[in-house]
Amino acid sequence: MARGWSRPLAGFAAQSRDMMMVNMTAASEQAARDVIYESPKDTSRYLANHNFSINEPDETFDEGRRDVSRNDALANARRAIAALRPGDVFHVVNTTPYGEFLEYGTSRMAPYAVYQKAANNLREKYG
Repeated sequence: MARGWSRPLAGFAAQSRDMMMVNMTAASEQAARDVIYESPKDTSRYLANHNFSINEPDETFDEGRRDVSRNDALANARRAIAALRPGDVFHVVNTTPYGEFLEYGTSRMAPYAVYQKAANNLREKYG
């Protein structure tokens, strides 16, 4: 009885890289959509200041930035996701001064837990 590989190994590395990129892109898209759609939309300042970047966190904050439609935030996320390469790290950061209060709440306000919900969703889906 012959033993061996059922398929040639020549394309294994490329196939593995391609599969990794599919998962990385899907997970990054889900993370971006989760923080964007879980964010409160009152003034849209917090929503508009989600920063999406590759390999280095973008910690900028623009007081005047707004995005009531969520379209700009999604476009920014997709631009960063399109730049992903194998081994890259996708960063989602928000340095809005009151962001910590939105995430964790206060004695007078329940937490939105925007980033916690996104992390839980990713953990549930991707382990």
